[in-house]
Amino acid sequence: MQHSIAIRISLLALVASLAFSLLVFPLISETQRANSDPDRFGQLALNIAQGNGFVYEKGGAAVLERAPLYPYIVAGLFKLTDGFSLTSVQILQAVLHAITSFVVYLIGLRIYTRRTAILAQTLLALHPIAIWYTARIWAETTHILLLMLVGLALMILFESLSLKRSFLVGLIFGLSCLTKSILLLFPILLLGFLTGRFRSQGMKHGIVVIVAMLAIIFPWTLRNFQISRHVVPVNTSLGFNLIQGDVIGEQWPSENKYMLDYWVAGETRANSILAPYGVLWESGKGDQILRRTALNNYAREPLFLVRRFVANFCTFWHLSESLAKSLLFGIAQMLLVLVACVSSVQMPGAERRTLAPLIALLSYYILVNVAVMGIARYSMPTIPFLLIIAAPLIDKVFFHRAV
Repeated sequence: MQHSIAIRISLLALVASLAFSLLVFPLISETQRANSDPDRFGQLALNIAQGNGFVYEKGGAAVLERAPLYPYIVAGLFKLTDGFSLTSVQILQAVLHAITSFVVYLIGLRIYTRRTAILAQTLLALHPIAIWYTARIWAETTHILLLMLVGLALMILFESLSLKRSFLVGLIFGLSCLTKSILLLFPILLLGFLTGRFRSQGMKHGIVVIVAMLAIIFPWTLRNFQISRHVVPVNTSLGFNLIQGDVIGEQWPSENKYMLDYWVAGETRANSILAPYGVLWESGKGDQILRRTALNNYAREPLFLVRRFVANFCTFWHLSESLAKSLLFGIAQMLLVLVACVSSVQMPGAERRTLAPLIALLSYYILVNVAVMGIARYSMPTIPFLLIIAAPLIDKVFFHRAV
């Protein structure tokens, strides 16, 4: 069978994730300050499953600060299990982790030899940070799969333009944005890339991508407008995250040690800003006020943007809930970034050109996160991208692949 080894590695990813989630995570979650439902996705999903709507509690206000796709997926699980079930989420996310590893293999196969593609897949399948996130009710495992599917679809589109492929890219972009809205602006850049490379044909296909993405997102945007009377494409929280990023820019590295400390300081500041208006940061108006406040501050103090960017870039790679997690993140991510950078310089031009859509997507993802708020959790989806780029150098050093 052509992909038999890759399928076995995907099964290995599944087993590794299940073993950690079901056997190890319960033993270490308390010492690592790891709440199994930190963003209340499980609580939200349970209310959806019980017919209460997109709310945290029956009769509560409609939730605006969460993108809808992941909560509805979890709600489907809770429907099947007839109630809240962390185990069902962990099993699903183990499956998604396994699928993601196979997508990494498919991407690698379009660039390198089969052996190098399998190496990249194996490194992701057993990567401790990727496995860690499968144990909690967080959107990262779903988000990372959709990001990899976006990357694969982009590579296929750049190989040969077709309306079917362009529509598929837009569809996946839309689903990714309904999980986390960070890629919302990337299709505009993609339009420029396609136009520059394929001229008028590229422009036509770039527009198809944008229209397809907007068609997927629009029903939820309409729902948000009807609730808040503000244009909220997917979810609020940009303003809140900008304020938290400001706190990191001001206080790192001297004052706080852990991500939760910065989160509390950011929440306190956001609430102080909004107190005169009598609104919450989760609301459409609250989000608008916080965004306007942050942008006005940047206009008054443009040099602060430099300090802010540097601080958030540093914390993007390591800042987590405990010292152990921060150290693990920082060491693992910095080593991987270093290897990926060296590998990208050494790889042949043809491989680098094939990787260009993936590198553009990765660069955009990093820059947008750092510009808003940099914490280690947000750097987790960079891992498969970096592993794909780093794989040829790792193969060369340990298995003597010619680069």
